[in-house]
Amino acid sequence: MESVKIPTEVQGLDEVLGGGIPKGHVVLITGLPGTMKSSLVYSILRNSAESKGLKCLYISLEQTKKSLSQQMDSMGLNGESPTGSLPIMDVGSMQKGRSRNESGLWMDFIKKMIRTRVGLEGVDIIAIDSLEALEVLAGFKNRRTELFNFFENLRDLEATSFVLTEDPPEQLLFGLDQSSSKNDANFLADGIIHLKMHQVNDLNVQRRLRVVKMRGANHKTGFYALVFEDGEFNVTRAMSV
Repeated sequence: MESVKIPTEVQGLDEVLGGGIPKGHVVLITGLPGTMKSSLVYSILRNSAESKGLKCLYISLEQTKKSLSQQMDSMGLNGESPTGSLPIMDVGSMQKGRSRNESGLWMDFIKKMIRTRVGLEGVDIIAIDSLEALEVLAGFKNRRTELFNFFENLRDLEATSFVLTEDPPEQLLFGLDQSSSKNDANFLADGIIHLKMHQVNDLNVQRRLRVVKMRGANHKTGFYALVFEDGEFNVTRAMSV
C-alpha cells in the first residue's frame, strides 16, 4: 500500500518528490550556509499550517525565537503563523542557565520537550535547526548510536520531521569514504534534500536543490533551480550550465 504523502506546498517541489514527503519520515535538509535551508523548511511548515491546517513546530537550537521571527519577517515569510499553528520553540535561551557539566542531559530534555508538546497539542510536522547545534548541546559520545535513537524517537511520534544540517552529503552522492562517521545521519535518515550554490558564470550563482534519497517515494534525482521571489519558493528545471 502506498504511503501517505505530506505535500510541501512549494511550487514544483512536490512534483520532484513524487507527491510529497512520506508521512512519518525523518528528512535531512543539507547544505552549506547561504543555501536557505532554514527559510525553505520554515516556508514548508508555514504553507502546511496555513493551507492544510497541519500543526507544525519549529525548534531553533541556534537562534532565539525573536531573531528567527525577525529573519522570516524580513523575507516576507511571516515570522510566526497568524493561526498559531506554527509556534517557534527556542531552547537556545535555556542553554544560558545550564552548566557545561549538564550538557549531556540536553538530549533527554529535548526529547521530553517534544513528546510533551505532541501529547498536549499534537504535531504533524517538526523542524529541528540544527543537527550540529544538537550535537554540541547533547555532547554526543557515540554519534551513530545517539543519532539512531534520536531519529527513532522522532519516528515514534508519527510526525514528519525535518532536521537541518550543514554537513553536505557530497561523499554519499559519489560513493566516496562511506565509512566516515560524518555520514551517519545520511544513512540513518529516511530522506535527504540537498541544497547548494552553483556557479552559472563568472558573475552569478544559482541556488539548486536535489532529492538525494526519499524512501518510499518515486522521486526525481537531478538538480533543480531553487528560486525565491516575493516571499515564495519555486523549484524549476535548472539550466545545463
